Amino acid sequence: MHDIAKVTLQNEMDLILAHKRSMRLAELAGLSLSAQTTFATAVSEVARTCLESGKVSYLILCVNTDQRDKFIVACLKNEQLNSNRSREGLEHAKKLVNKYNIFTSGTETAIELFYYIAPHFRVDLEKINEWRQLFRNEPSISPYEELKRKNEQLQDLSEKIQKSEAHYKTLTNSLPLTIFSLDVEGKLLYANEWLERYTGHTIDYLNNSQWKTIIHEEEYATFAVLLNKVITQGTATIKTQARLKNKQGDYIWHQVSLSPFRNEQGDLQYWIGFIVDIHAQKVVEETLKDNIELKNTQAKLKENQRTLEKYVDELNRSNLELQQFAFVASHDLQEPVRKLLFYSDYMVSNYSGVIDEKGLGFLSSMRSASHRMRNLIQDLLLFSQINKERLNFTDVNLNEIAQEACQDLEIAIEEKKAVINMSGFPVIAGDASMLRQLFENIIANAIKYSRPTQAPVVDITCKQNAGFVEIAFKDNGIGFDEKYIPQMFRLFQRLHDRTAVEGTGLGLAICRKIVEMHHGTIWANGQEGEGATFFVSLPLNTPGN
Repeated sequence: MHDIAKVTLQNEMDLILAHKRSMRLAELAGLSLSAQTTFATAVSEVARTCLESGKVSYLILCVNTDQRDKFIVACLKNEQLNSNRSREGLEHAKKLVNKYNIFTSGTETAIELFYYIAPHFRVDLEKINEWRQLFRNEPSISPYEELKRKNEQLQDLSEKIQKSEAHYKTLTNSLPLTIFSLDVEGKLLYANEWLERYTGHTIDYLNNSQWKTIIHEEEYATFAVLLNKVITQGTATIKTQARLKNKQGDYIWHQVSLSPFRNEQGDLQYWIGFIVDIHAQKVVEETLKDNIELKNTQAKLKENQRTLEKYVDELNRSNLELQQFAFVASHDLQEPVRKLLFYSDYMVSNYSGVIDEKGLGFLSSMRSASHRMRNLIQDLLLFSQINKERLNFTDVNLNEIAQEACQDLEIAIEEKKAVINMSGFPVIAGDASMLRQLFENIIANAIKYSRPTQAPVVDITCKQNAGFVEIAFKDNGIGFDEKYIPQMFRLFQRLHDRTAVEGTGLGLAICRKIVEMHHGTIWANGQEGEGATFFVSLPLNTPGN
């Protein structure tokens, strides 16, 4: 369906226009005078009912060439065509046309009247465009029609201007720079969204403040030239650079450019300008002022990059070797140790009567060394398995963790008749298995390093501060000299002889690694013969939340 002409129905004069243009379309389509009158009468019947409804309505004259049969079509649209009067008009009209359609969408009703045509000429797109041109250029039959046509042209022009302005605003707002215009007095007429988005100020504010609050004081004198109509009157394009303050209070370098817009007589109408961020360029320019220093810096960076890559390669190789060791320790090393323990236990149980005292001593030493080897392998394996990839952060109740740790150490606690005193603990974000290992290691350490003549007592307390929980493990053991604190949390570091206290020197290193993986800290204080206190500070929530 091709639109040819449109008539807005507002008064009786418009009915005459609707009738005249319907006759004209029928004439162009090759219909006889009687057929022209019939089609125009049908259109007038429905047009009058539309007009009498008092609602906004209009007529669109069309040509339908989409099917085998060709028709001229009158489409009348109205916000309300449900009255009895409208039905009467339609009843008269549908007797005069070949077919009709009625469409309703929301509150709007559309009636299409089809009149069959069989012209002796071809009705193609060229012919349709010719008809449209005829309707546009057809002389007015009355002053009213002339005024109506001029009014419609003005409305179309207004719509086009509004669309053009909307497109311009959409385009300028989508560009990553500030676009603006100034009148001859240096006042802002228009600015896209970027200016207010960057500065946080409206056009009125910038006009009233003369931009003083956003231009850096060192560049304001130069920038103020742009606002001086006497200086800029006879110039062409003006460019300057200045630092503009953003909403965060930072001054960023920008280039400001102005170009005059003149009429046909050459008189200045207004200025068109843009402001673009050149901060990165200015930083580069400042850097390039000392080319030698830049080259030296680049050389150092390359050297540091090579060194870093070397360290990364070594670290990756070390990690790979650690993983390989963990595999060997968990499979190849533990099996021989288990066999040594099994056969030594078997020999002590079944052959102690036939082995002399010296042999039993050797056998006992072998068993003791095998136990130490097994403990060392297990601790090394545990230490190597503590990494970020294995962390599973959940909400962990430290009360449950402390109770489970004491249950795991039940035999050691009973043997030493240890007393473990605990206060209430909060729920934190962490890995439950690793936190349980942390509690076990520190409590086991307190039991292990207790005084021979006194049952161990371990007081575990906590306090919360600034999103962290600080847990204190205080014991009444043998204590330590605080000068050894830096080495206490390192691998294989022991403060006491193995003959006095058994251990692998990995327990506190494992604790330090677990705490660090939880973004916490661990430290200790104590005195020889007066016990020790270990402190652990852990965040209540997962870091970053």
